[in-house]
Amino acid sequence: MNNTLIILLISTCLYPQISGTVIDYVSNQPLAGVNITGGNTGTAANENGQFLLDVKTGEKLTFAHIGYLEIVESAQDGMIVKMQSITLQSEEIIVRAGLKDESLQRSTNSVTVYDAKEIKQADGNHFQDIMESIPNLNAAGGTSRPRYFQIRGIGERSHYFAEGPPNFSVGFVIDDIDLSGLGMAGLLYDLDQIEIFKGPQSSMFGPNALAGLINMRSTEPKDELEGNIRIINGTDNIQRINGMINLPLGKAFALRVALESGSDDGFRKNKYLDITNSNGRKENIIREKLLFTPNEHFQVVLTSFKAVLDNRYDVWAPDNNEDLFTYTNQKGIDSQETNAYSLRANYIKNKMNASFIVSNSKTDLVHAYDGDWGNDDFWLEEPYNFDPNATYWKYEFYDSTARYRDNQTLEARVSYGDIIVGYYTKSLKEKDNASGWLYGGDAALAASEFTFDVSAVYGQVDKLISDRLKIIANVRKETNKITYYGTASYFDWYAYDLAPLDTVAFNIEHDLWGGKLALQYFVNNNMNVYSSLSRGYKAGGVNQHPLLSADSRPYDPEFMTNFEFGLRRYTENSIVHLSAFMAKRTNQQVSISSQQREGDPNSFVFYTANATTGSLSGLELDGKYKLNSAFSLSGSLGLLNTQIDAFTFETDSGETATLGNREASHAPKYSYSLAVDFEKDNGLFGRLEMTGKDKFYFSDSHDEISESYQLLNGNIGFSFGQWSVKIWGRNMLDVRYATRGFYFGLEPIWNDELQDHEYPDKKYVSYGDPAHFGITLDFAFD
Repeated sequence: MNNTLIILLISTCLYPQISGTVIDYVSNQPLAGVNITGGNTGTAANENGQFLLDVKTGEKLTFAHIGYLEIVESAQDGMIVKMQSITLQSEEIIVRAGLKDESLQRSTNSVTVYDAKEIKQADGNHFQDIMESIPNLNAAGGTSRPRYFQIRGIGERSHYFAEGPPNFSVGFVIDDIDLSGLGMAGLLYDLDQIEIFKGPQSSMFGPNALAGLINMRSTEPKDELEGNIRIINGTDNIQRINGMINLPLGKAFALRVALESGSDDGFRKNKYLDITNSNGRKENIIREKLLFTPNEHFQVVLTSFKAVLDNRYDVWAPDNNEDLFTYTNQKGIDSQETNAYSLRANYIKNKMNASFIVSNSKTDLVHAYDGDWGNDDFWLEEPYNFDPNATYWKYEFYDSTARYRDNQTLEARVSYGDIIVGYYTKSLKEKDNASGWLYGGDAALAASEFTFDVSAVYGQVDKLISDRLKIIANVRKETNKITYYGTASYFDWYAYDLAPLDTVAFNIEHDLWGGKLALQYFVNNNMNVYSSLSRGYKAGGVNQHPLLSADSRPYDPEFMTNFEFGLRRYTENSIVHLSAFMAKRTNQQVSISSQQREGDPNSFVFYTANATTGSLSGLELDGKYKLNSAFSLSGSLGLLNTQIDAFTFETDSGETATLGNREASHAPKYSYSLAVDFEKDNGLFGRLEMTGKDKFYFSDSHDEISESYQLLNGNIGFSFGQWSVKIWGRNMLDVRYATRGFYFGLEPIWNDELQDHEYPDKKYVSYGDPAHFGITLDFAFD
């Protein structure tokens, strides 16, 4: 007995127990199921990444796990072992917009990611320049830059005065700042990454994520001196100058400042005003980022930016001409000024990760336009013969909306091991002041104020069932409160003065929940598959027309249930992402607009109701293939099938009409891109890209459709030392493609038999940017 105790004591002294924890190199989260071997013994890390092993201090231990690089470390008690994903060999992409940072290879979302190199390759200045390459993503024209996006056929197409609260199906976020519905600020200079999430993301992002989310993140400050100057000149008077400086400030601080300033004439010729910049753009943005890293556990990033987008707007013409001529006599405005900041603080130690994020943005926006798209001389010609001297009134309409939005968000999130819990709150106020032919012509002046308050709690668990199978589950409980106050006045011709309409004060509140359950199976080190079931939501809202009854004023939240199957495969020379999905929309919100008065092209009424149900299905595929050391191929494909069930509404004549029973608006059945890139050792580089999109319906209110189209973009350049020069072209075949379409009565056609004017309904379209070419000069220094 005594001999046995002595032997055990000696064994323990010779082979003490070594303890440690294995974590992911990027996320610092524990890794369960890691196989650890040393000498003649071995074990596996538990669910918290922890292990115990009877080996000598200093003995070599081998750590192996599916999807990670095998590593060898010397045994030390209390050791922390960081394992790198297999894809870090080829510059692994980290998705940063979710509840935690994770490798794109291990994501269970359908997400397209552009890194800094790909953003630069696309020759774009704004998000609109790369979105044609993203499967199942579309945008509606009607503004100088895209503001309103559709993912998988879901998303707003406009937000005119009286269209309801600032509540969007597709979120738009820049550096943790919520700019949904304000996509004009999506300039690309010095961006580090863009992530486009497709499908319901409500459980992660809450409001504004029923269809998906666009997340843009600028480059973080670094602890080294570097800078860049970029000069761009092109056709249509394209002129841009960008600059960036990164400054280390001692051991704990670093500062990065980026400036982008540019202008162009907007690709239109106004025949009446005889100018070529009636649709011009002047865009400036300055961004400052301050990084504070006092130690390896704590980090704070403070971001502030100011965007001044002083754009004009003049794209519509009564004759739909493809020469891009316009005839307006009153200049349109589409301007946005945003001042914003965000602060993100992260604390990481062992298994705990705590994040605190706060943001605020203040935006002044003006959208004004000549609603008749013509002038007195234009309307005097055949077939209009509209003479103000004979009719005693001018065919002249102009609408203007000045909008102010103040948006504050706060989020606190803590993770411990596999569990994440968090709290989110948002307070948004939006004020509109509008003039023109409002509420279908029932008002001449109007003001509105929305208050949109959101609070939510959420949680997520991420657990390995075995060394190959993982389950992810999350849930979000949210309360939305919307308060509306609106006033309006009409012109009383008898009193020849403004008279008030009834004041509207209304509020609604809804409790909402969303969630996601996903399974992921790691087939081998290079491939995994996943399936998920998720539920997303969009808050209800308030119809603003002052003459509506109380019962017709509110509409309820919409919900979507989505099933998805995905595959991700990585090899040394190729990357493939595939996602197939099918979804059911319930209590679907349908937005209807109808012209109320013949002879008044601005007399539209906007109304939203929970009128129907709908469904969608399709797939998204994107991939890259490295042909050799110089050439690579990349491409994407989106297939989409949507269905809106039949619904009824009241027309401008008071009759009941039925629409629906067809595809959703702005939901092309296919979209694709195919590109070849080359980069030689001697500095020569280039890119040629073809993108295409199927035809699609323009609106839920009518059945007019666009035409399918293909666009060709390309560049060729040379880099030498710190310099590079590039010649580029976009839409090089000069294709005319529609970005927005209306169907209504605009033109006053003279009828000899009636001896009066008629206003027949007709399709009108606005076109995207034509062919344009330029040269970019880049200088980098450090």
